[in-house]
Amino acid sequence: MAPITSKLSPGSLKTELPLDDQTLASVASSRATIKHILSSPETDDRLLVIVGPCSIHDTGVALDYAERLSALSSRLRGDLVVIMRVYVEKPRTTVGWKGLVHDPDLTQAQASCLDRGLHVSRSVMARVAALGLPVATEMLSPLVVPFVDDVVSLGVIGARTTESQTHRELASDVPFPVGFKNGTDGGLAVALDAIQAAGSPHTLLAVDEHGSLVQRLSAGNENTFVVLRGGKSGPNYGPEHVRQAEAAMRKAGRRPALVVDASHGNSNKDYRNQAKVAASVGEQIVAGAEIAGIMIESNIQAGRQDIPECGMAGLEYGVSVTDGCVGWQETQDVLENLAAAVRARRASKHQVVAPVETGHTSLNGIARTTARTRDFVEKLLQGAAPVELV
Repeated sequence: MAPITSKLSPGSLKTELPLDDQTLASVASSRATIKHILSSPETDDRLLVIVGPCSIHDTGVALDYAERLSALSSRLRGDLVVIMRVYVEKPRTTVGWKGLVHDPDLTQAQASCLDRGLHVSRSVMARVAALGLPVATEMLSPLVVPFVDDVVSLGVIGARTTESQTHRELASDVPFPVGFKNGTDGGLAVALDAIQAAGSPHTLLAVDEHGSLVQRLSAGNENTFVVLRGGKSGPNYGPEHVRQAEAAMRKAGRRPALVVDASHGNSNKDYRNQAKVAASVGEQIVAGAEIAGIMIESNIQAGRQDIPECGMAGLEYGVSVTDGCVGWQETQDVLENLAAAVRARRASKHQVVAPVETGHTSLNGIARTTARTRDFVEKLLQGAAPVELV
């Protein structure tokens, strides 16, 4: 296969697909909000919810999903900060489709249109951000990041790359918060080491706006956090795992900033278990756990599908082509319940006495009481309608 040479540089693509002033302001505001929640939850107790398709393979589907999510986000904005997953690269354990950047037409051919992949990827991120939704993405290739670094509000380093020096340096150089997932073995040590490394300045090799290889000094990034995603040793989202992670971060001199990944090892690689993980997170939030956020793989329709030989034309609308995802209705239910959990925690801290409506039953009391908390948690675990605190 002959090499494919890109005619784009980060600067030229940003000129071709610029962000308008409103979108730039929205990105800046969302970055500041995320940083504040990670560092000062006592003054902003909302939950970060990083939700969306496992990967973006169809821009039409992605924007359909984004419009739905934008409306839901607006309704729940008092309790949740909703951030959309716009993952345009996918790490593979062995082989497989590597994402929109590499293969935007889903041909799975060895030769692909690199410039088209970069163009489509930036375009969909920009359009999502223009809706007022913060964009989250996995920083897999350091060469891709400069093409989209002005539109991303939150970055994630995956379990396979958390230990990579190159990715730790990359995290130290970007202007947005970055989460490091625990290792594939389930251990936290590599993520804690990564946070420490990313918080320091580094001399690193990078691609500048002109597409040239340069050496520069990063500023260091203090806005980092740990993502609990489970591992070979099993899930790690339960109360004891969260307490251990909080203690480990404090011991390392860091404020506990934890995000629970409801998928991957925590779901035992079964998307249907994500609601169970989210219910546990809700239970822990009600009990006062210092959980900053949750990650959920979600799409318009539930499940996953293989890419057919005919490519895009043979796909079912709104179904993931990588990991299985929960569908839209379940996504709404999960986010409603998480928002209710945040309200219950808030009411508990402020000792607010209020009537509580749940379905057709009216309960009077205090959200902080043991009986009320237990009842609330049971409803979350049973997937009942969300509790409204007034």
